[in-house]
Amino acid sequence: MKNFLRSYKKFIAIAIASIALTIFLSYHVANTLFGKSSLEVYNSLKNKKTYLEKEIVRLQEDNAYLQKEYFELKNLEPEE
Repeated sequence: MKNFLRSYKKFIAIAIASIALTIFLSYHVANTLFGKSSLEVYNSLKNKKTYLEKEIVRLQEDNAYLQKEYFELKNLEPEE
């Protein structure tokens, strides 16, 4: 009977330790994947990507306008 109780206590201790370790690791993995910090970083990067895409379009339009102006001014200069 003592042997059974000793085995039972050992089993309970291992089970509790395993559950505690599983909860601890699950919390950290979930926090890394779905936590506040990672969601904020994702949204920040998404907003930055949108801003940069708009900035690219704006700069391409400015570049086209300036190229047109440059070629118009170059045609007005006398040829040497």
